[in-house]
Amino acid sequence: MEQRMIDARRALVFAPFFIIGGSASRPRSVASVLAEFMPVDVLTGDFDHVKKVKLEHRRYEPFEQVVYLEVRPYRSNVSPARLLSHLLFAFDATAYFRRNRDRYDVVYVTVPLNVLAWLVFKLAGKRTKIIDIVDIWPDVLPFSPLLRRILAPAFWLWKWFFKSAVAMADLVMAVSDEFINEAAAYAKDSAKVKRFYIGRERLESLVAKQQVFTIAYVGNIGRLYDFDTLVDVLTDDDVRNSMQFFVIGNGDRQKWLLNELEHRKIRHQFFGVVFDPQRLGEILRSCHVGFNGYINTTAAFSYKATTYLAAGLPLLNSMTGDLQHLVSEHGLGENYEGGNRHQLRDSLLRLYRNGTTAVADNCERFFALRVESSKIAVDITEFFSKNLDGSSKSISPATVRAGAQDE
Repeated sequence: MEQRMIDARRALVFAPFFIIGGSASRPRSVASVLAEFMPVDVLTGDFDHVKKVKLEHRRYEPFEQVVYLEVRPYRSNVSPARLLSHLLFAFDATAYFRRNRDRYDVVYVTVPLNVLAWLVFKLAGKRTKIIDIVDIWPDVLPFSPLLRRILAPAFWLWKWFFKSAVAMADLVMAVSDEFINEAAAYAKDSAKVKRFYIGRERLESLVAKQQVFTIAYVGNIGRLYDFDTLVDVLTDDDVRNSMQFFVIGNGDRQKWLLNELEHRKIRHQFFGVVFDPQRLGEILRSCHVGFNGYINTTAAFSYKATTYLAAGLPLLNSMTGDLQHLVSEHGLGENYEGGNRHQLRDSLLRLYRNGTTAVADNCERFFALRVESSKIAVDITEFFSKNLDGSSKSISPATVRAGAQDE
């Protein structure tokens, strides 16, 4: 790869979740673009967030080195143990940067690890600081209203680290308009701010569709997702007799979900975690719709939505914010309100009765134009070309606050 050399000597990418395999990985894709401009080192953890096992240490092109820090393991994604693991990683990663910061002129940090971003940027001084917002914690986490009231001071401090980190950043990136609009309220006037959807490569397969109308779910089987409502709808005799459910992934509610599907006699297949793009494409291309059902979650353009679109699957979506608007405006499937049984049933039956061919064609077009990894890479390359060398042609926070968004 030809490198667009600029004044900076080297960049350090902080990526607590750095997936080298076939899955979409925001920090990996951005780091790959950054490597076109300068040598890049990656700092990550040695714990697989999906499989809950230690990672094999690997060197990975186009990066100069991938440094693995020891990470405290955890078993549940919604647990104090996970939060403690992230906090300890933040301290260890900051200590590594303190020891080696003279080697770097650019630092890139993904959040939701707010404390990590704040600590790194505090140490970074005049180095170019890039923040990439994949999620905003604690906002998007499934804490109960009661717990949020009880722990309000702690939640306020947690969010304060996010706001303060954004305020120090020179370049602000995010995966959705909702996130970038919020970040623009905290960014300094000189910061360059832009939204880039999560990209991934197209999932190809010539496999035939299942004879039975098939709903696919891919990703974490956790508490953020609206499985209760889906299982309830699939229990209805007219729905159960004409549909089936394919589950790809694992998570805290895996045992519960599979038990419910068995108990309610809902046709299903469980595939576990599938990283291989060819195998994932075979499974998803055989399905009819992808389930993007969340419980009261706003703003993000989810990894799973990107994966469904990469396989040409219409979305059955309850995430508000960007995805709700895109599904409606571009005919990418059906929206429903999370937890609303009647809306989910009606949306599902419309897709079943009307057929999904035309909607799937819309998804293929949208993916090619707006989400495919090569298209996102071109956009990020342009953003870095304009701004890593001090150019001021990019969108400013004031423009974002005024409501003008680049596509």
